[in-house]
Amino acid sequence: MLSVDEATQRIMQAFAPLAPETVALDGALGRTLAEDIRARAAQPPWPVSAMDGYAVRAADDGARRVIGSAPAGHPFAGSVGPGEAVRIFTGAVVPQGADAIVIQEDSARDGDSVSFAQAPRSGRFIRAAGLDFAAGEILGRAGQVLTARDLALLAAGDVAHVAVRRRPRIAFASTGDELSRPGEPRKPGGIVASSAVALSALIEQWGGEPHDLGILPDRIEAIAGLAGHAKGADLLLTMGGASVGEHDLIYRALEPHGFTLDFWKIAMRPGKPLLFGRLGGIPLMGLPGNPVSTLVCALLFVKPAIAAMLGRDGISRPQIARLDGALSANDSRQDYVRAATRWLDGAIWVTPHPIQDSSMLKLLAASDALIVRAPHAPAEQHGAMVEAILL
Repeated sequence: MLSVDEATQRIMQAFAPLAPETVALDGALGRTLAEDIRARAAQPPWPVSAMDGYAVRAADDGARRVIGSAPAGHPFAGSVGPGEAVRIFTGAVVPQGADAIVIQEDSARDGDSVSFAQAPRSGRFIRAAGLDFAAGEILGRAGQVLTARDLALLAAGDVAHVAVRRRPRIAFASTGDELSRPGEPRKPGGIVASSAVALSALIEQWGGEPHDLGILPDRIEAIAGLAGHAKGADLLLTMGGASVGEHDLIYRALEPHGFTLDFWKIAMRPGKPLLFGRLGGIPLMGLPGNPVSTLVCALLFVKPAIAAMLGRDGISRPQIARLDGALSANDSRQDYVRAATRWLDGAIWVTPHPIQDSSMLKLLAASDALIVRAPHAPAEQHGAMVEAILL
């Protein structure tokens, strides 16, 4: 069996960043930049007032004669000379000749004359041109996932379109005669196919484009049909049918259609029966059928595969936490223990759930972390330092 690290490396080698495409800024939320983005204009592009008040020359004394006004978006056309002032509003361009703003609370106006309770100081209440960023400054880096804050920044830099990585197309199918969709009539002795709903959501959350191929019965010809349905996909996922057993058909069904196996079985729990190879030119990952195993393997292997196609790092790396409870010695497989978290005295504490059966989704839904236990890890007691992937 492969180690988790070796399996991750071999999976990552199968993927490269996808070609970029240009999208409008208002459709770029959650997309991954394919190149650095530079500001097309400084922000602010010229000196502007930070307050409502009067634009003046700081070197002058006494009252000033008001010669005009400068609302935002309507710059004063002239220049401020000795003994003069311009009524100005927040965000308006500071007139030529002025080097200070006196706020209206410190001003007393009488007709065209204004006097001040405090002497103006040069630069006071003026936002210099380029205070936020200069024209040509990098506002977004290649590999960055765009948030709403990023979109606001790019818009301020007069960026209307961005080059982003194409969303990876991830096709997936569940396998098993016993499965039915949520809300459909249950088959005799059957169960609801729950993993596909979560997998689709995770693919979208991680930046991919999910394509659900449905539930395939345990028949060679049905599973062999994946060879046609997967065309155009960047990654094909199956759930179930990858472990040892009479009805585990993925390899047998697809091998005549060009499937080549890279590896099968990883020294981990949950998720040992994970299959990886290529169906023609399309990478194929056979995830285990138990729902917890499916989703843990998706986090560890599908997420970084999608990230690699987007030109960024998506490996889920553990953090140091304190153990709230106890753990017995581990066997030869790397273990991912579902746990709840809490903060105490500036540290993350993780409490492992007492039952870790890979069919129990309720425990996964109630978990905030996966405690990572190396092969042959010794028993750990309350308060021990452990590694945990935060969910």
